Parts: sequence; C-alpha cells; structure tokens
Amino acid sequence: MNNILQATISFLIVFPIFMFIVVYIISLKLTKKTSRAFGHASDITTLLLFMAVPVAIKSLFQIQTMGVVLSMAIITSVLLTILEWKSKKEIELFPLLRKIWRFLFLVLSFAYFIVWCVGLVLKVMEFMN
Repeated sequence: MNNILQATISFLIVFPIFMFIVVYIISLKLTKKTSRAFGHASDITTLLLFMAVPVAIKSLFQIQTMGVVLSMAIITSVLLTILEWKSKKEIELFPLLRKIWRFLFLVLSFAYFIVWCVGLVLKVMEFMN
C-alpha cells in the first residue's frame, strides 16, 4: 500500500500536467464552466509545481533549489501585494491570494517547461556523443 501511494505521488510530481488535466476534466463535468475548471486545475497544479520544479532541477544538475523557489515565491508575493496596495489602497485578501497563486502557477509552469526542454536537449546531446 505504501509503495502504491509513493509511486502515485512520485508520478504526479514528475508529471504535474497529468494532475492538471484530471482536475480540469472533473471540474468541467461538475461546474460546466471552462474558466472555473481551468482555475481549479491551476490551483491544484501549482502545489505540485512547487515540488516538481526543484525535483526536475535536482535530477538534471544535482543542485538543491527548493529554498530558492520558495524565496522567489515569497518575494513575488510581497511585490504583488505592494502593487495591489498602491493601486487600490485597501487590500481584499482572498482576491489578492488568488492573483498571487495564479501568477505563481504561470511562473512555475514556465520554469517547469524550460527545465524539461533543457533536460531534453541535454539527454539528446548525451545520446549523440
């Protein structure tokens, strides 16, 4: 039982896009709204991306980057909060947290895509030699 749970979690960390698609399809069936389904899927996937990006970087370059990823997320959150405060003067907490979380989804998805592309190029170059 432990092995199955461990294998499932490992698979989801390595392939967070799979979780995105599953949550999107389930949410689309329940809500019938594509924008809400996309939002739910991105919210769930962001948590996986926080683990997937450092794991992918570690597997390619043997560098620990979890601290860097979390630090960048905190700095981004502070900057987005300051921008929100400057523009609205009164901050609404839940919409701000949603904006931060969705922005981190975009940044982490882009980083994950770049790391996968770099890994693919490195493995092709390794194969060619």
